[in-house]
Amino acid sequence: MWPKDSEFSGFMQELVNTRKMKTFSFKSKVVIYPGVGGWHFVGTGKTIATELRSMKHLKKIGFGFIPVKATIGKTSWDTTLFPDSKTGSYLLAIKAAIRKKEDIANNDVINVEIVIK
Repeated sequence: MWPKDSEFSGFMQELVNTRKMKTFSFKSKVVIYPGVGGWHFVGTGKTIATELRSMKHLKKIGFGFIPVKATIGKTSWDTTLFPDSKTGSYLLAIKAAIRKKEDIANNDVINVEIVIK
């Protein structure tokens, strides 16, 4: 038996919502993760992390990594966010090539946009 029009409409809206790419924009301070390698990161903050954790159909890989397209300045790349248990947020690693291209240094406060894939 086919669902009623209102049920079908609700189902279709849910399907469309799961296919929309969610975008988040935030400002964050660049930090160097302590330890070997000197990786540079920015954090999403707890508000965005809470929203990410509440998304029902969020695709996660590996150890809870979230595939995203990140943009800083004029540079975009495909990467992942990963959960940081210390801060309760998600972290985005910024590779040396991107830091160089966008003139980013430790302790800079930068604008970041992420699109959830």
